[in-house]
Amino acid sequence: MDAVLSAVREMTNAGIEPTESTYVAVMLAARNNPSVGPGRAIDVYDAAVANGFAFSSRTFDLAMECAVRSKRVADALKIKEDMERAGLTTTPRTYAVLLNLLVNTDVGKRRGPKPRLIRTCKLFEEMLANNVAPPPAAFNSLIVAAKRAKQPDLVARSFQEMVNAGVRPSRETYETTLAAVSAGGMADVALEVFGRMRRDGFKPRKSTYNSLLEACASAPQPRAEQAFEIYHAMVADGAIAPNKRTFVLLIDAATRAGKPELAFDAFDAMKKCVTAVTAVTDVTDVTDADDVVGLDVYNRLIHACAARGFDGLRRALELFEEVKTSRSLEPDEYTYGSVLGACAAAGDAATADALVAEMSTRGVGHNRVTRHAYITALGRAGRWEDALDQFATLQSVRGGSGDERRGKSFQSSLSPDGLRDTQGASRESFSLMFDALLGGAGAEAAIASCALEPGGGDAFMRSERAAAARAVFREGVERGVYEDPILGLDTSLDVSVDLVADFLEEGEDGGRSAPPGEKTRASAQPLRVSFMSMTRSESIVATMVLLESFAAPSAGALPSGLFIGAGPGTRGNAQRRMLAVESVLRAASLRCETIEDPRTYVIGVSNADLAEWVKRHVGAFDENRARIDARVNA
Repeated sequence: MDAVLSAVREMTNAGIEPTESTYVAVMLAARNNPSVGPGRAIDVYDAAVANGFAFSSRTFDLAMECAVRSKRVADALKIKEDMERAGLTTTPRTYAVLLNLLVNTDVGKRRGPKPRLIRTCKLFEEMLANNVAPPPAAFNSLIVAAKRAKQPDLVARSFQEMVNAGVRPSRETYETTLAAVSAGGMADVALEVFGRMRRDGFKPRKSTYNSLLEACASAPQPRAEQAFEIYHAMVADGAIAPNKRTFVLLIDAATRAGKPELAFDAFDAMKKCVTAVTAVTDVTDVTDADDVVGLDVYNRLIHACAARGFDGLRRALELFEEVKTSRSLEPDEYTYGSVLGACAAAGDAATADALVAEMSTRGVGHNRVTRHAYITALGRAGRWEDALDQFATLQSVRGGSGDERRGKSFQSSLSPDGLRDTQGASRESFSLMFDALLGGAGAEAAIASCALEPGGGDAFMRSERAAAARAVFREGVERGVYEDPILGLDTSLDVSVDLVADFLEEGEDGGRSAPPGEKTRASAQPLRVSFMSMTRSESIVATMVLLESFAAPSAGALPSGLFIGAGPGTRGNAQRRMLAVESVLRAASLRCETIEDPRTYVIGVSNADLAEWVKRHVGAFDENRARIDARVNA
């Protein structure tokens, strides 16, 4: 490089102007010299452009190569613009090279897979707008970018566009597409891609079959039987041996599909495979087999046992014992969480107590999963006060990465960071507590049961259990998990204003107005509340909190009408939420009606009915409130 620069200086001193070939020679010298690098060649190119040189296509190609090799995205795009200003057409090869650069290189402050995908898509669209036929490498870059950004739908569309354009996918493109759509649970698309791959003459690899199994396990409706069909086809092939990931995916598919018996079939097949490998390789140390099976496999199987009730708990404890007696495995918090989950499913709080004590002895810390399972087990055994103590302990943990003693501020499990946080209380924690507090079979069963018994509703609404549930909800309001329903005038509730007016008029005409001269504490506005984003258990307790607020001696004027929205007018969760809310109101002996709006499920209560109910129950909920609030906030 020094010799080249020296020669250029001699030329300049002798009055000889550098030509294109001179600059090309310097660029080549920089590119080929590891101590200088292709980035310096771009500096030479910029100097030549500043001097007004008009380059040939070969020089532009060299500059582009140097920009790509030095991962200078801005320079590469500038060189492309220089080529186009010089009247040269950007070739499919150049677009493919640039797309590959954008896929693998960050630019500026916007870093990561998604910004890379956006830049890649923009350049790909420009290529199409310029009527440049995308080569296979261009499609592959787009598919890779979409896969890294976890956009399986875009991967599937890009692959289909590639096929429709008559471009034959490479093995790499097939494998990338298959892996992306499988991780996204797009089982039908994965099978279609697999079939086309076979027709194009590409033999499936172990990773190919595993991707199909992942598609079955990750599908919205997991396909356990189909996963086993794929596994048997893999084994029948004879050339491919299943590995640990194969069996783990089979277990996942069976567990998520609610078919624990198939999960154990996969486990048995896995142990046979391990035995066969051990025999062939003449391995005698049992720890090798344990390492192959792994703690993660045992954790999955124990988790699957929860679907089997009491029999599942027995099997879970047997597997748990295998882990503890293994020379290479040690139960962790996820193992204990899975066994506690089986205890919760069986309603066996005594065994759960023993497991929690054992965790303490072994020095295994709790995470959110173990606390949730223990709370559920206690609730199903009717030990709601113990469950409340566990919830208080969970609330005292402010997040962390494995140690409950580490703290940070509360995060909702719905936040991006909360999704990775396994410590502390989440919104799910509150919902689980409502079920644990209100009854062994959950909040819905408890409220439905008392609504059917004469006078049972009043007793239930005033009980310590109900007071505890309301206290937990108020704690959730303070922590930002829920909005306070009594303060939240929801003008976005999608119910016709005319229907609201008609309901209020019908309430007056139907004899439900207050007696002459009697004050009803009515405000000018109706209270419209939406429970659309709540679970059924949350809706039940939120309704109870509303009623408690109205019955408080310090409550102000009552709304001219109460309207509780449960969600869009389609069958499913919204309808079940509406029934849950209606059960609470009927258990409380508060007259209510369903407003017939085709767009949404809404329950209405007139001011007169609400005032009559408040008159009978004013102050009735204060008896247990102070003691329970102190316990929840301790």
